[in-house]
Amino acid sequence: MKHAFFTAVLAGLLLASASVLSAAEVGGIVTPAKDLGKLSLVTGTVPKNAASLQVFLFFDPALPGAKDVLRMVDSIYEQSLENKAKPASFYAISRSSKTRTAALELSKFRMPVYGDDHGDVYPEFAGTEVVIPFILVADDGKIVWKGVPQELENVIKDLQSGKFSFDSQLKLEVMHKDLQNAIQTGLSSVIVSTADKILALRPDDQIAIQAKLFVYESTGRVRENNAAVQAIAAKVKDNADVRMLLLGYYERTGEMEKFNTELKSAFRDFSASPTALSRLLAYAFEQAPFGWLPVQDVVSAAAAVKKAYAGTGGSSEAFSCEFSARAAYLALDIDAAIADQTRAVSLFNGTEFLSEAKQALAFYQSVKALKANP
Repeated sequence: MKHAFFTAVLAGLLLASASVLSAAEVGGIVTPAKDLGKLSLVTGTVPKNAASLQVFLFFDPALPGAKDVLRMVDSIYEQSLENKAKPASFYAISRSSKTRTAALELSKFRMPVYGDDHGDVYPEFAGTEVVIPFILVADDGKIVWKGVPQELENVIKDLQSGKFSFDSQLKLEVMHKDLQNAIQTGLSSVIVSTADKILALRPDDQIAIQAKLFVYESTGRVRENNAAVQAIAAKVKDNADVRMLLLGYYERTGEMEKFNTELKSAFRDFSASPTALSRLLAYAFEQAPFGWLPVQDVVSAAAAVKKAYAGTGGSSEAFSCEFSARAAYLALDIDAAIADQTRAVSLFNGTEFLSEAKQALAFYQSVKALKANP
């Protein structure tokens, strides 16, 4: 497990360093927006009015993990829509024809996913790229960033808040190269010190956080690992992933009251973000030990997510119904759990999630039958 995690960290760094957009390239690349009409729409919904902030993901569905990358970027897209002042339009472009990309229809992505049947766009923008998938981000018609999906969330946040700086981004890219080199040498002290330099510039940098914590975990330095998690969480309050790191720390150390308090706090802090609440709920349901969850707070968070996605008809609504069903089960409302899970099953129809959704529904129904016939 640890070796696999190390490989993932190293792979992320290799991708990040291989995709640097030079200063000479910024503003020098024409966006693919004008040619999207030539492509075949595979799944998703094309926005009626394109936003000034645009994201173009180029990917190959034949490569391992392609669907996971799409899910991650689609989640970032949904989160970006929460910013009403500066929304973003996302587009995914496959190098394959619609036939090879057809399996993606099962996942019900919200962002539009295109197949390039005739080579109208993909060869021009991604034909010579070494690293696939990669992303181009444009603002007001000009390319402002090129990189990998793992870094996209922070870039979009900065662009939407007006904090994006190309100079700072270049510094991060150079530091990521230094971190990559440190990992390749295997010197733990150098890895940690290089990660600390990145975190001083970008406290929520996921690559640096993962690299630093991995060093501590793999070398058995439990105290340093726990102290690092607490220090990072103290600095970064607006990142749900970092908050989950802290929840994980409390779970490992058996501190139920602190876990409970932190989860309640996270629900409050991210109450305006359905995507963040969804991630927190997913984490809580999967990771919290039995009896640790604050039931009323979980029920309220699940209700907020369900309300936010009601009527959207996609995977987000389906998962929101599953969260609501699990919350209702915790609250001993079996009828509500069955109703929500039934809705989830209907929304997951034809997708790879249908089988598990049906199993959950059968479980709730069996509980109701047991109550009716004790």
